[in-house]
Amino acid sequence: MSMADFVVGRKEAIAFLSSFGEHTEDLLVLVAGARLTSRVGFDTFYFRKHITIPPNQISKEGEIGISDLKKVIQFCKKCKADGVRFYQQELGKQLTVKCGGMSLKVPTMKTMNSYTKVPTIESVIMKTEESMFTLYKDTKIEGHGIIDVSQLRAISGFKNFFAYPNFLISLHPEEGEFFIKAGKQGTMQLTIDTVLFEAEGPNKRIESKFGRWLMDCSDLLDEGTAYAHMGENTFLFLTQEDNILVVKNEA
Repeated sequence: MSMADFVVGRKEAIAFLSSFGEHTEDLLVLVAGARLTSRVGFDTFYFRKHITIPPNQISKEGEIGISDLKKVIQFCKKCKADGVRFYQQELGKQLTVKCGGMSLKVPTMKTMNSYTKVPTIESVIMKTEESMFTLYKDTKIEGHGIIDVSQLRAISGFKNFFAYPNFLISLHPEEGEFFIKAGKQGTMQLTIDTVLFEAEGPNKRIESKFGRWLMDCSDLLDEGTAYAHMGENTFLFLTQEDNILVVKNEA
C-alpha cells in the first residue's frame, strides 16, 4: 500500500497514539476514507481503534509506520501548533512529523512488531465478529451485555498488589452481573462486582480465567460503556463504537 500524508489535530494525535498501552513501542497507521485506524496484536490481547478526521486533512491515503512511538508522542506534546502533519514515502523509509516550525525525522523499520501477529489474530476474530459475537471457533459465546468501563479500567490501578495475579471473570446474564475476582484463596483478593446491562444469555454463571495481562490492557477502552461478550473458557470480547479489545483467556 502507498504511504500516507495527512494532518491531525495535535491533541487528537496525542490521544490516539497514546491509546495502545505502555507495551506498544511501534505502530502501523492506516489512513482510508476519513479514518485513521491502528491494530496491535500480542500473545495476550488484540486492540483495534480508529478516529475520524476531516477529509480535507488527508492529502494521500495509505499507511505510515511509527517505529519509535514514545518519541513521536513526546514530540507532539512538546510542540505548540494546533496541527501535526505525518508523511512517509515508503514503509521502512524515514517518517516525517511536522508541527508548526518543528520537524521530527524518525527512522522506520519495514516491520512493526506490534502488527506482526495482527493478520493471524484477525483471521480468527473476524469470523467471531461476523457471527455477531455468538461464536468463537467452535465454541458458543453465550454471555452478552453492556458494562461500565470504569469498573474494568480500575483493574490497571492494582498492578502492585499482586506478584502473580490471576483473574476470574464471571457473567450471569439472568442476574445481570459482571464479576471480576483477582487472587487465590488464602492470598490477597480483589473483587469487582458491577451490573451487566441489557444482558442476554442463559440462566447460569459463565466463567473464564485470565492472567496478569488483563491489567495491562483493561484501561485501553474509552470511558463510558462497552458491550461485553464471553463464553465458558473463551476470550473476552469488548466493543465500543471506535474500539474493539479482545483479551486472551488463560488456558
